[in-house]
Amino acid sequence: MGENDDRVGEHDSGMSEGEQSSKGRSRRGLLALLAAGTVGAGLGVAALSERFDGEGDSPPGAGTDERSENTSASESDEPSETTGTDEPSATTATTSGLTETGTPTTDTPSQTDTPTTDDATGAETSTESDTSSGTGAATDTETRSETGTESETSTETGASTTATPAESGTETAATDAPPETDAPEGTETPTTTDTETSTGPASQWRSETPLPLAHSDAGGGVVDGRLLYFGGFDSGVDTNAVAQTFTYEPAEAGEGTWTRVEDLPKAVWGPCGVTVENRVYSFGGVSNPAEGENEPTDDIFVYESGEGWRNLTAESGVRCPYPNWAMGGIYDPESRLVYCVGGGTGDTDAETATNHGTGGTTHWSFDEHRLWTFDPEAEEVVDDSLAQLPEAKRWPTVARVVVDGRTKIHALGGVKSTAGSTDSNFRYDPVDDEWEAATPTPIPGHYATTDNPVIDNQLYLSHGLFRENGESLSVDSFRSFCHRYDPVADEFDTSLPDEGTPRVGCVDAVIDGRLYTVAGHVKRYDQQGYHDCMSVSSSFEP
Repeated sequence: MGENDDRVGEHDSGMSEGEQSSKGRSRRGLLALLAAGTVGAGLGVAALSERFDGEGDSPPGAGTDERSENTSASESDEPSETTGTDEPSATTATTSGLTETGTPTTDTPSQTDTPTTDDATGAETSTESDTSSGTGAATDTETRSETGTESETSTETGASTTATPAESGTETAATDAPPETDAPEGTETPTTTDTETSTGPASQWRSETPLPLAHSDAGGGVVDGRLLYFGGFDSGVDTNAVAQTFTYEPAEAGEGTWTRVEDLPKAVWGPCGVTVENRVYSFGGVSNPAEGENEPTDDIFVYESGEGWRNLTAESGVRCPYPNWAMGGIYDPESRLVYCVGGGTGDTDAETATNHGTGGTTHWSFDEHRLWTFDPEAEEVVDDSLAQLPEAKRWPTVARVVVDGRTKIHALGGVKSTAGSTDSNFRYDPVDDEWEAATPTPIPGHYATTDNPVIDNQLYLSHGLFRENGESLSVDSFRSFCHRYDPVADEFDTSLPDEGTPRVGCVDAVIDGRLYTVAGHVKRYDQQGYHDCMSVSSSFEP
């Protein structure tokens, strides 16, 4: 407070001359006794304390080292009665994270705090210091770290943990201070701010070996404990599909190995990859014809370890029910069927297709409501007319979970062509062939983890492209956060740590309890819609 900034001798104008004279005589008398050595420091303090107690003031400098009248030391009185000085009193601990060093006293706190900010932690600290000149001058320092916690902390040196400061300022600063205690001037001040999330202290993202090429919107799956990455497109304004296929073998500390394997039978981006035991199926995707625009396909391929790719469409004529891209799919081990749902569609005349009222006429404007099944053993489509997804959309996160002992298939988030993002979350029961609405996603958009990102029956939804309230798309629409969805409680947890690299179009896979996210892109809308692809790879362990 401003009234405590005055030095000794600059007294409140409201004090009477008698009061000033009386106090002056008391100080001079005590100092004379101390100088002569006839009275101990304790008696001098007691006398001074008695004098000021009678006037309702706190004894200046009680419990501190000896001072001469001509030192520059500040003496702080009770702010309600007199103007204070620069010298703070050593006070009791009253706030969270407060640790005091110095000689104990019974004074109330002096209001001379000078707030500063710790560069390392961002915690606001308030430092009070007493600086004296001459031999034997004492320095009392009080630092308060305000970190938002509610517990009280004080140094444990035999003093009360909440009401009495440490007995020895020197020993406390050197050995007994807890982690919240002040660091020496010029060093970082540790705080007790809790940085753990609800996922526990072990929850973390780590970097993985980058993909050899910068790609996005590929298909993915898991074969022999390795992540399979296939197709996609590379950087550019146009989305030119590629056929490259890679496998990633995870290793400790994220130092896994990428291996180039046989290319896809056809270059496509946006295919639906589904893992079935030790095989990965590729459904649909957008191809690049020699002439004309990119077109969605209805091709079905399968990759097997040691065998490479097979083109099932070329072998047997089996096809998806409609040309598609950005479709979601999942394998259900109970029924031993693959379920595929939604996606953009090339069958714009189908009754199950919609442009969401946008007026668009090309396949880029249409999405599908259809849910259909594929038998991986017979390698054929089983049923293409199951209960329709209530909202047609592309890029949904599709996942299989168990609720009340029954298999459920979720389709969360997604995009409704040019109509914008959606936060819808629908749950399908394969036995009843029915959809029901579940809790919407925390923010409209499509997550980059679309391929069954399930660990311990919990969905982990990370990265993606999101927009609210019809806002225009920009590079800021790309995010890197991670959400968790509990299908049993039907609720989301948004407190998980952020990976830090905004992107969409990743390939995701769960291997040994870790969620892997590979590559992706951001779109530079101010650069003619340039797709800026990346090779970054990371993984998350709950």
